Amino acid sequence: MNQITIGLSGHIDHGKTSIVKSITGKNTDSLKDEISRGMTIDIGFAHLNDKISLIDVPGHEKFIRNMVAGVCSIDFSILVIAADDGIMPQTIEHFEILKILDLSSGIIVINKIDLVDKEWL
Repeated sequence: MNQITIGLSGHIDHGKTSIVKSITGKNTDSLKDEISRGMTIDIGFAHLNDKISLIDVPGHEKFIRNMVAGVCSIDFSILVIAADDGIMPQTIEHFEILKILDLSSGIIVINKIDLVDKEWL
């Protein structure tokens, strides 16, 4: 079986990096500026096992080129949407990029559900 690459995309602060860390134990934000600003700037990589890798792409509009570079090599996409924020501009932009690149295999993950009540969710 070939290596499967899963890419996480979505708006800034919707929890992409936190999801990768909870799944793999690795913080993909490794640059000094990423850590100090609490924001993914460059694509990050983590390995779940010898068959599955995860790519964490930036959600901020200023780093859209980095996002495109990251999603060009993925097999499966996870579009992350924070429950407390909903669909935001980069959510839509990332979804459109996934469609343009013909990445039709993927899921949507609603994150941060602990921050909203059941009715809102």
